Amino acid sequence: MPAAYPLGLSTILRASKSRSQPAAFSLREPRRGYGYAQETGTDVPVFWDVEFRFSRSDAVRFQLWFVATVRRGVDEFTMPIRTEFGLIEHVCRFMPESLLPCREDGETFGYTSTIMARALVIPPAYLEAAEVIAGLPDWEAWTGLLDEAMTAAMPEA
Repeated sequence: MPAAYPLGLSTILRASKSRSQPAAFSLREPRRGYGYAQETGTDVPVFWDVEFRFSRSDAVRFQLWFVATVRRGVDEFTMPIRTEFGLIEHVCRFMPESLLPCREDGETFGYTSTIMARALVIPPAYLEAAEVIAGLPDWEAWTGLLDEAMTAAMPEA
């Protein structure tokens, strides 16, 4: 089981977080005719360029966790990351080419890195309702009615 990110320690700053993800397919281009897509797999990692900002005491906690618990980035860890689906726990790993340069600003310490998660975690409830959500404009306005219809009116569906 991967180590957990320390409780009470501030997580990634939202303003400086960006995400990238490789494609789950490749495009084949024949000598003639229309190209076609070929699936390369469903296990597609996701990468975040992240920034952490800590007070001096929290920077000490972070560094000790980084050195002693995840062995300077060698081991995976679990961390809550805010995505479109809310604050979701992801299994992550620090990428070695961008390993935590530190910027000190008085009593504040800033660290940047790239982390990789095994996959972008999408809660099962969203996946089950994917067709409905994708097909309804302003779907959030319908969530209460849809929940009631799916659980009370059509419990066997």
